[in-house]
Amino acid sequence: MDRAGISYQAAEHYRIIEIFAQWEGRINTTYLQNILQISRQKASEIVGRYQQQAPDNLIYDASAKGYRPTADFQPHFAQGHIDEYGQLLARSGCTDYLSIFETGFCQLEAPLRNISASLVQPIIRAIRDRLRLDIGYTSLSSPEYESRIISPHCLVFDGIRWHVRAYCEKNGDYRDFVLSRFNGEFEFEGAAMFGSEQDHRWQTWLELVIQPDPRLTPEKRRLIELDYQMNNGQRSIPVRAALAMYLVQRLRLDHYQNSPEAQQIIVEPESWKQIQPYLP
Repeated sequence: MDRAGISYQAAEHYRIIEIFAQWEGRINTTYLQNILQISRQKASEIVGRYQQQAPDNLIYDASAKGYRPTADFQPHFAQGHIDEYGQLLARSGCTDYLSIFETGFCQLEAPLRNISASLVQPIIRAIRDRLRLDIGYTSLSSPEYESRIISPHCLVFDGIRWHVRAYCEKNGDYRDFVLSRFNGEFEFEGAAMFGSEQDHRWQTWLELVIQPDPRLTPEKRRLIELDYQMNNGQRSIPVRAALAMYLVQRLRLDHYQNSPEAQQIIVEPESWKQIQPYLP
């Protein structure tokens, strides 16, 4: 599909249509009305324009009072991952969407600190404009706020917390800073001399190869292979060396369980040798 000339707003509307069509098997104007806060007529126009863009994706079903995906349905604006569906439902909170769509879907929220936009904005600007940033930061080793001059180049979400990947002038090296530990008081200190290009761990890619715990029975190993979409008993996950620790933690591979049923997966031994130097 040629997406040239399609505005960002239109592409987002079409993405919403594809998400509901793919994961709920139906899309109607009510969905768009509730999410986008628009009139029924406007919602109908959006669906109509989408059908012009992807004429083979939807078919009207009078009994369902909406459109269903065809057998040839292919997402052109959505990624086709169930995470998109969960994020879309969570926009206004699980309870609200249950009452609107009755999906029976709920998403477990991590106990995150509410991070203010005023904290994020200067960091985003520093990343975008390649600036040095003087900002207060506290850590477990230094509980009191102290001034840090950093050159940030990326915001990272590890599944639980937000981090800032940045060059730290105090340490003379690249570090990960937990976003919620900044105090929000900042000053710009001119152009950054260090960016992502000099961040060796950021530029280094590794392959984390996982496989079922060999202590499991063949039948249980097969179930684990299906859970993690493994091929030939393994799955390779590319990861930046700077982020390897977060991936290992998220997969619960940082602690070895006595029970194979609790462990489920392990890192392939040769892959572990490659990953280990980049772990704490």
